Amino acid sequence: MAENGSLLIKSISQRQFELHALSLEQGPNFEPSTIFAAYQVGRGSACGCILLAQDSGAFSTLALRRRVDHRWVCVDQQGPFSTPEQALDALSIAMRGSDAPEPLPPGARRRASLMKVGPKGISREFELLAGTISHVPALVAVGECYLALPNPDANFVSDLQTSNFASRLFELYLFACFREQGLIVRQDHVSPDFEIEKDGAVCWIEAVTANSDIPHAGGIGDWVHAPEDRNERLTGAPAERFAKTLRGKLQRNYQASDHVRGHPFAIAIADFHESGSMVWSREALPTYLYGLRADVLGGGTSRRAIGTPITHLTGKHSIPAGLFRDPEFAHLSAVVFSNAGTMAKFNRMGFLAGYQPEGLKMIRSGSLFDRTPGALDAIPFELDVSSPEYAALWPWGEAWCQELEVYHNPLATHPIPFDLIPGATHWFDRHGDIECNTIWANSVLSSVTELQIPKGMGDFVPGDPSA
Repeated sequence: MAENGSLLIKSISQRQFELHALSLEQGPNFEPSTIFAAYQVGRGSACGCILLAQDSGAFSTLALRRRVDHRWVCVDQQGPFSTPEQALDALSIAMRGSDAPEPLPPGARRRASLMKVGPKGISREFELLAGTISHVPALVAVGECYLALPNPDANFVSDLQTSNFASRLFELYLFACFREQGLIVRQDHVSPDFEIEKDGAVCWIEAVTANSDIPHAGGIGDWVHAPEDRNERLTGAPAERFAKTLRGKLQRNYQASDHVRGHPFAIAIADFHESGSMVWSREALPTYLYGLRADVLGGGTSRRAIGTPITHLTGKHSIPAGLFRDPEFAHLSAVVFSNAGTMAKFNRMGFLAGYQPEGLKMIRSGSLFDRTPGALDAIPFELDVSSPEYAALWPWGEAWCQELEVYHNPLATHPIPFDLIPGATHWFDRHGDIECNTIWANSVLSSVTELQIPKGMGDFVPGDPSA
């Protein structure tokens, strides 16, 4: 620890600083430099990091301070320095820990407080998030993502606190995924929700959730298991719900807007139509999009997967299958999907960033995609989230974007470059077969996160679901 006036400067983890750095225009990405050390002042009014340039070995600094509305803003960058001690001396001065919070820029709107309850009250989901010690990590992660949003609409907080909790949480998850990958994220227009850009490539993304008509569907409630009939799970009601949600969004003709015209456009979708549905409904989406049902033929060593063409879904509405086979929808570049826009994902990410109530343990169990040639079954896993074995599943530990999937439309008028969203798993048509490309050796197909809480920590809902 060092001192800045009467305030202590203490070391914080790289992951904690990266959570704060989601507020930077390109997130916690400093290539070709890497984070050498990170610090905060006092109770967190300011933070900063020392960066190490991999090519020259020189050090530099970056200081962030809270604004009066609690948003992080970058206030200082210096360097190069020849030693980390010189860099820390400069950083401790730049953080100005004893100063008042940064003022609002002229004309800026003060961001609404996430914790101030409005006249509509709060949902059970928000009560769990904001009112239990077991979900403090999630509350911190949600709060940091909300504060980092470029321009949330006026209803964002009231929606998150009430019946649109799942939809707003999904938007925060997408935002974290994009910023984590170094994308510039803009919210300069009412719709679509996000404009993302990297190296001159631009894409517009509208977010939507497949919800039930039942209030608070997909949130706290009795766990709903997958249909026992595989065909029903792949081509029945779950697929129809994806279809109806996507078609409803497509009727709004976002591609005709002046700011969207001529650019790739995608719809991002998550499934919250039942409590727990995000764990098992994933396969229904590509079945609908590509009009191919994944079937397994043979037995033993002769087992193999094939794509069986289907023309219609088997639900009660008999919706045509193969959205991506219809030239009428060539303006839809891709569908982005994740089953991880959940409270448990935010809880894990906050926990890994160092916000760990004493005694709280998280056990994540589920299935990993088996990339062995010819393998058809998933690999089960069950690991303590804080264990070295869990961190070793991925080169940099758990990241926001590891469960993000992009299903590319083979007929797209404006295709999305794969390297625009490099951390996602990309699915695409190659000569009639659907293949995938990903940077991750281990991809989680579905999971649940169990919270193990010491006696007396407080009320909570055990087995918080996540994918």
